[in-house]
Amino acid sequence: MILSNGICLLPENNMLRYAISRFWMLLLSMLLFTLFVFALMHMAPGDPVRLLLNDFGAARDQSVVAAYEQQWGLDQSLPAQYLLWLTGLLQGKLGTSYLTGLSVTGEIASRLAPTLTLIASSYAVTLLISIPLGIGTGLREHSRLDRVTYALSVLGLSIPLYWLAIILMLLFGVLWPLLPIIGSGSVRHYVLPVLAISIVQSFYFIRMLRSFTVEYKQAPYIEAAQARGLKSIVLYPSYLFRSMLVPFITLVGSSFPAFFGAAIVMENIFSFPGIGKYMLDMINRRDFPVIQGCSLIVAAAIFLLNYLTDLCYYAVDPRIQLEKQRWEN
Repeated sequence: MILSNGICLLPENNMLRYAISRFWMLLLSMLLFTLFVFALMHMAPGDPVRLLLNDFGAARDQSVVAAYEQQWGLDQSLPAQYLLWLTGLLQGKLGTSYLTGLSVTGEIASRLAPTLTLIASSYAVTLLISIPLGIGTGLREHSRLDRVTYALSVLGLSIPLYWLAIILMLLFGVLWPLLPIIGSGSVRHYVLPVLAISIVQSFYFIRMLRSFTVEYKQAPYIEAAQARGLKSIVLYPSYLFRSMLVPFITLVGSSFPAFFGAAIVMENIFSFPGIGKYMLDMINRRDFPVIQGCSLIVAAAIFLLNYLTDLCYYAVDPRIQLEKQRWEN
């Protein structure tokens, strides 16, 4: 493809080359993360064998401790334990829980759907709220709507998520018992946790989208298009919104850790049977295979989203393609 100024963009197959090169970086990042999380777990204080025996009320006899350590492979050196765990990962196995004796893969799989539903629903509601308000206030800078939204966003960013969740539980679960506040058996169970996450995240998204809109609407090419008499119905979608795609993709792609962290808080407050609550319970028990498996799943999701974000950059921003072409030449 050739631009109007005569510069030739990379051929189409370079998209595949770019995707493959980024994929190798993704695999390297995941390998380094496995080493990091394994080392971090074994540096944490507390002995999983003794904690398990305390939970069962069993005597901490040295022979019993040694038997469990041999069964779980804790009597081996740390490099040997890491290689054993890594070999299992390459075979698609996350290990076996110390506490339950069940497969970590199966335990995570049974809790994956509620967490993904919670995060996806919160994302959707947040975007539905923040996109029209953020862009609308940016286009109507210093208007009454802009001032009111700005004041509410400052207040909203100061509200702790756990406090908002407790207030929602008190209002809609106790004073007006309209919605359930424990479990995840139906769609109604998702309303309060999704609402709490979406309210807190929407204030941040609105502020960011407003800043993007104010910044890009002052660009010279926007002013030139306005000077040519281009109507807003054509100007905004064709010029302004397309220019905002890259920062918008960055905002959405980089916010997953915040949504997952919020999901952990909600799962523990609302007794939600998801990965976050399961992971936090196992951290207190020093169940290494579960902690490592959950951490690896979360890290894989974050790395994958970053990978997809990079591919979206490449697809929507020709400057990245041109920069890569100059680098290769």
